[in-house]
Amino acid sequence: MGEKLTGKWAVYVALEKIGRISTVDEDGMPHTTPVFYALLDGEVYFGTQRPRRKFRNIERNPSVCFSIDTPESPYKGITIQGKAEIIDNDAIHAKFREALMHRYYGHPDNPSWQYIQSLGQPALVRINASKIMHWDFSGD
Repeated sequence: MGEKLTGKWAVYVALEKIGRISTVDEDGMPHTTPVFYALLDGEVYFGTQRPRRKFRNIERNPSVCFSIDTPESPYKGITIQGKAEIIDNDAIHAKFREALMHRYYGHPDNPSWQYIQSLGQPALVRINASKIMHWDFSGD
């Protein structure tokens, strides 16, 4: 377990919708891709399919960087560095899937949610934060 998000930055992460996860390719190059995610108990979780490049990278090297930023004024954002952990716990998987469904799709009858379900159970990844950095140019 790493650092947890609390306070206004936990709220910020919970309200934003798209994060970017950076992993390390086998040749040492960074690989960044957008992800849907959920904040559970102050930690960022995201799902992916096992054949995906980001999953293969995490299996090989769990060092990751996750970032979110607001692209319009007032500019703010957060970057979380740490180790990705693949979660094999059915209860946490269920909690994540429920949070994701409500967060992005609203209800289980949504065609997009049904498509996501048709892909099968994703590999679930938790980011164990070792360093959390943020910026806020709103003056708050």
